[in-house]
Amino acid sequence: MAKGADFGDGVVLQTITFPDPAICSQDALFFRLSGAARRMSQPDRIVLADGDGLHLDAWVNLFNLGNWLRHTRLDRLHLTLRGSGRMRVVVWLVSDAGRRVLRDAEHVLDAGLTLDLTDSIAACRAGGGDGLLVLDLTARGDAVMLGGHWLSPQGAPASLRLAISITTFRREAEVALTVARLCAHLDRHAGRGDGHDGIHIHVVDNGQSVSLPPDPRLTVLPNPNHGGAGGFARGLLAAQAAGFTHCLFMDDDASFQMENLVRTLAFLRLARSPAAAVSGAMISTARPWAMWENGAVFDRSCKPQFVATDLRDPAEVAEMEIEAARPKPAGFYGGWWYFAFPIAQVRFYPFPFFVRGDDISFSLANRFDTVTLNGVMSFQEDFSVKQSPQTLYLDLRNHLAHHLSQPHMQIGAMASARIALRFFTISLVRMHYDSAAAQLLAWRDVMEGPEFFVRNIDMADRRATIAAMVQREVWREGGDPTRPAPENPDRPVPGRLFTLAMKYSLNGHLLPFWRLLGRRVTIESPQRGLVWLLWGAKEAHFASPDGTRSYSVRHDKRRAAALMVQALRQTLRWRRDYPALLRAWQEAYPRIAARSFWEAQYGAPALPPRKAEAQAAE
Repeated sequence: MAKGADFGDGVVLQTITFPDPAICSQDALFFRLSGAARRMSQPDRIVLADGDGLHLDAWVNLFNLGNWLRHTRLDRLHLTLRGSGRMRVVVWLVSDAGRRVLRDAEHVLDAGLTLDLTDSIAACRAGGGDGLLVLDLTARGDAVMLGGHWLSPQGAPASLRLAISITTFRREAEVALTVARLCAHLDRHAGRGDGHDGIHIHVVDNGQSVSLPPDPRLTVLPNPNHGGAGGFARGLLAAQAAGFTHCLFMDDDASFQMENLVRTLAFLRLARSPAAAVSGAMISTARPWAMWENGAVFDRSCKPQFVATDLRDPAEVAEMEIEAARPKPAGFYGGWWYFAFPIAQVRFYPFPFFVRGDDISFSLANRFDTVTLNGVMSFQEDFSVKQSPQTLYLDLRNHLAHHLSQPHMQIGAMASARIALRFFTISLVRMHYDSAAAQLLAWRDVMEGPEFFVRNIDMADRRATIAAMVQREVWREGGDPTRPAPENPDRPVPGRLFTLAMKYSLNGHLLPFWRLLGRRVTIESPQRGLVWLLWGAKEAHFASPDGTRSYSVRHDKRRAAALMVQALRQTLRWRRDYPALLRAWQEAYPRIAARSFWEAQYGAPALPPRKAEAQAAE
């Protein structure tokens, strides 16, 4: 068996991983058990009796061979297993053509086991280049599984230096926990030669309130509150000045397994493309067994990829992973809850959107070769839970700005106007008039031109304006005992005729006597994004699942009519001014989304001593 955690002359691609109870309680995302097999903790291990099975066809622990072959210089592949007792080990190659056995033999694990699976590379390529490797382990007598690795024993891969950039705003406890977990992980990997020694953590403190224990691998950067865009721009400036090769943007409450870093580092070190980047998936804390977004595509709207894939179902997981390994569609981007990229490929810095849309713009402008890796994920509250008039204002701004600023995203005046009208109409039919008004404000602000974003880089005035506009869409403590029972999101969607009637009447806004005809509904916050639950409603009560927080909205034809008149006027103005607006955005974007723009905001970061001496010598 190869020795040491870095396996001497090889590189660990992927570790057989068990769930961290502080992050995820969903064992089914990691493995399946059969018989009386059970997982034990402290330390993690799987205990099996004769005939029990451990199946590593789950999303986190399968090995997407096709993905690695398509994007990296992988030419040899080994699998190591650690444990005790005798087990039957079956290695499958799973592809669109079905399942094929590559190995099937019994082994004693007491001294460790290494299998040379290099022939699987040829088998995968012969099948078209797409394929997953999965393991089935069956105990022959009492046995224990402790873990293992997929690794490449080939020569040393490219070295890299990774700067982790975390932007935070007055979330002191969350960022302290994230940094502590990162530092503990780096301690465990110190000296292994697997890329972790080149990692440094930059915490960009937009709230200027963070106090963290000193650590040579940590730098805290107090910063004005220019949102995520400004925070990540500051982190990128620091990384670039210090000579890092790669940067990883992540959220301050980064709820992910530290295995993310192992896989990301290995992939980037072996990547063929100098523009290779890694985008982490997002999984909603409300439904931790389902994919929320495994990368996304922007084209008129944000289209999360593989949304609702059941990560407990090996068949759905295999279908998703085989497709995910294939070339990405145009407009593919990665969310900044976890996004690692090469600094040398950065042509444009973040545009000052404050938040929402900065990650989309960054990917569209820089054209990274972005990939997703199975098991590289972050658990987050989904965006429907966070939705408010302010977030919808921010969402519409960036949707319109992308189509104005990126030459390859031009779609014309009326097609882009339809984006704004679609946002507005969804809020209108949901009786969210505060949100609709905020979205009309967003549209007007985009029409002020890109300089509006420079003047409002901290969003302070606009946040105050939007807060003053909000009349009803405010979460309040306490529930309403008279509210109806919550709508069931799993019930069948209403029929086609009823749905068409609701759409074309704008959910009763164009029908008389709606206050008599409509119904009252209750919708729990995780389902707020499901518009069809509101069809036929004259009043909607939105509540947290535990019933402790809520707000209500009601049908109001007069306010809806006034908003529709505003929307019509803005559509006509947009159509008239579109050519001049397009020119203004495309001329200004390169100047604003530039390193020099952000250096003017924060000053050029101080160079580390060696780099400063080299520049002075030049």
